[in-house]
Amino acid sequence: MAYMMAPLEEHYDDGFGAVGEAFHRAADVIAKDSDGKPIFLEGLPEIFLLRHAIELFLKSGIIIMHRRLRLPYGPQPSDSPKPFLLTASGNWKTLYQTHDLAELYWYWKKILTDHADALTKCMKFSTDIGVPPELDVWIDTLGAVDPNSDYFRYPVSKNRAADKEKSSFKEVAMPDLLPQKLSEEKVHALVTKDGDGNWVRAFKHDRSTNKEIGEAAHNAAKVLFNFHAMMRFEFTGGW
Repeated sequence: MAYMMAPLEEHYDDGFGAVGEAFHRAADVIAKDSDGKPIFLEGLPEIFLLRHAIELFLKSGIIIMHRRLRLPYGPQPSDSPKPFLLTASGNWKTLYQTHDLAELYWYWKKILTDHADALTKCMKFSTDIGVPPELDVWIDTLGAVDPNSDYFRYPVSKNRAADKEKSSFKEVAMPDLLPQKLSEEKVHALVTKDGDGNWVRAFKHDRSTNKEIGEAAHNAAKVLFNFHAMMRFEFTGGW
């Protein structure tokens, strides 16, 4: 497609989708490098990259559909250099003022659903543009823990109550440090001692940390990547 080798300012969607693809590919590199089993903190940037790709794919889709169908952004024209977002409360605000996935997804899905017939008429092929219901769940899961795009980016976020859960090393009681039964499970842990050599505290790696969120991010990003590819092919002439 032409947009892949064109300057961002020449893109139909102002470059949002192409940058989303770049973040998506970068997340794949981290996933392959860690073999899908991160031990330290590499899982945080991986999910952040996926989450940001999702945000950019949603913003790209909103822009593309508005411009292709010539839908005004409230009082602003469809070709406005500053794209807008309609909120569930009925207010318009610029796409540059939000990182909220739930907010973006609600409007992206609303356009896709409300204007399904008009969008279908723009297509060369009979492409199914129905939104899979599981995407709702994945967006809700990811958006709930990181509504401001800072949870996986910083050690301290606006979601302070959940911050302590992001690290995969958790303090455990000494009896819980090692498996109670014979197991092939490898234990990665930090154990501290007092001046007499007695074990005092233990911090054990928890394999389940961010697992559900990471799976939601991977699945949602894949679906939205496919929607983005469809829109570039069907609605923008490859641009």
